[in-house]
Amino acid sequence: MLFLLFQKSFTAFAEKFTQTSEPVEINIPTILVPGTNGTVNRFNGLIKMIEPKADVLKVTVATDGTVSSKGKLKNSTKHPIIVIAFQDSSDETLAIQGKWYQLALSYIQKKYSFETYNYLGHSNGGLVITSYLEEFQQASDPKLAKLITLGTPYNDTSKKYNDAVTSFTQVKETSDLLKGYLAKQENIPDTIKMLNIAGEVEETASDNTVPVQSVFSGRYIYYDQVAEYQEVLIKGVNTSHSELVENQEVIQLLKKFFG
Repeated sequence: MLFLLFQKSFTAFAEKFTQTSEPVEINIPTILVPGTNGTVNRFNGLIKMIEPKADVLKVTVATDGTVSSKGKLKNSTKHPIIVIAFQDSSDETLAIQGKWYQLALSYIQKKYSFETYNYLGHSNGGLVITSYLEEFQQASDPKLAKLITLGTPYNDTSKKYNDAVTSFTQVKETSDLLKGYLAKQENIPDTIKMLNIAGEVEETASDNTVPVQSVFSGRYIYYDQVAEYQEVLIKGVNTSHSELVENQEVIQLLKKFFG
């Protein structure tokens, strides 16, 4: 009899603690993805500047596709923030990072419910979302509403492909990277509103890492595909590649564009 009572109690305990709860419904989140070698802490300064008391969920995707997270979001949060980074975010894994991003979205959806989201990608973070939209987006995924890419090297970073100019109608030479995105651009949803931002350090036509022409080459991928496409060139202080993330003008553009 004691054995049967213990067995019954254990079964009830197991049922109670293995039952999955419904995802928490949240407001439209902003998803932030860093560039090469960026971690989930890359945007700490930016987050403090736009939403000092923000609820933040930090998600990391390992090279084997497993996903882990830190933090928690509440349904009462007006502007929830999600940072997604990869265990290996080197240039060598760029081709698979769009898939890893999709795995992160699927993981997040098990915990949180939202139909649309906004996205900020710094540097290669802009290539990650492009790859995802063209190759890896699933019908069950939440939909991207507004997109900001910041200092993204759509046409690579080499002078071989990019002239030192800020105004142009044609790139110097189309890189293999850009050719790859152009080949599948028709898969990009036509409902997205996009803002593409480049930085320029002291009339160099570059942010000291990515040429302005490479950043604005994003127009060839997105201009005819999305509902709205805008370009902004940031000059002055804090316009180098790494500084753009916390540039005051960028912060104001982000707040205005995402609302």
